[in-house]
Amino acid sequence: MSFTSPCAINYNNKFHVEVLKPWFGFTTGLFENTPVEGVRPTASIAMKIDNDDIVGASVQILGYYLSGTTNVLYVLELLDLSPGEVITRDYYAQFDAFKFQFEPSSQAVEISVWGKDSAGNLVAAHRVLPSELKSLIPH
Repeated sequence: MSFTSPCAINYNNKFHVEVLKPWFGFTTGLFENTPVEGVRPTASIAMKIDNDDIVGASVQILGYYLSGTTNVLYVLELLDLSPGEVITRDYYAQFDAFKFQFEPSSQAVEISVWGKDSAGNLVAAHRVLPSELKSLIPH
């Protein structure tokens, strides 16, 4: 007899079911940010993180820039948010390509990402609203 469920393990013909913790994460996807006439479209990234839950929540932020074919971690931050709290963060983004990933503890946490040029103006090409974040699937 074979059993193919990823959450059931056969130890000496006894099945043990592992309870998987809820997990979800999101990514902006890769932003291309190559210079145009020597100036990058986006100099920094602004994020708005909103906890719409009635309990506290947290979100881990991971920022990567692309070096050749390698993702290099350059932002690693864990934020705790009180119920209803909104936090803003700004991160350096002077790279040819970069992306961000988010691991919130609650589905009520909403995240939006905005590119800014060197004068602080919003860059529409590097904007991601909460509904536009791409879901990450755990491996």
